[in-house]
Amino acid sequence: MGNIDKTDAFVLLRDIEDRCHGCSNGLPRKQETGSEWSGIAFRLAGNSLVVPLGEVVEILEFPPLTPVPMTTPWVRGMANIRGSLLPVIDLGGYLDGSMTKTTARTRILVVDHNDVYTGLVVDEVLGMKHFMKDEYVASEVVVEEFLKPYMKNGFQSGERYWGLFSLHALAEMPQFLQVAV
Repeated sequence: MGNIDKTDAFVLLRDIEDRCHGCSNGLPRKQETGSEWSGIAFRLAGNSLVVPLGEVVEILEFPPLTPVPMTTPWVRGMANIRGSLLPVIDLGGYLDGSMTKTTARTRILVVDHNDVYTGLVVDEVLGMKHFMKDEYVASEVVVEEFLKPYMKNGFQSGERYWGLFSLHALAEMPQFLQVAV
């Protein structure tokens, strides 16, 4: 192959490339069927919940907090997140009075809705969860009383029920905004 000039080498390489393209099937393409719903799954007080993707602005590890005096016990404090102050609310403490124990898995779900920018402490974020449309449960489900104002339906996946929790409904509750004692 030492006597092949540059033009012949180019033609040979082009021929190899063309034959390779002719044999390839290409990458598989994801088909958009419209039959899948995705959200952020999390645990709160032993409940498996999921929130629509569009309702979560950010997920944070538990940050250092500055206490805020003269507020309800479920106000955990203020966090400085990239130069912005974020009020941090214990979601379990607000909903049923049981404060969330802080562990390595504790996370903050950040919501920004109707001028309510706040972080919500949850036991654990499990990541994205995908459900098929036929797993949707439209009827009112049996959930703990403190969850009812924020969810009416969910998803049944195998043996596990995932309650569809609305952070926007939470942010619109007048009592949620009443943090002063």
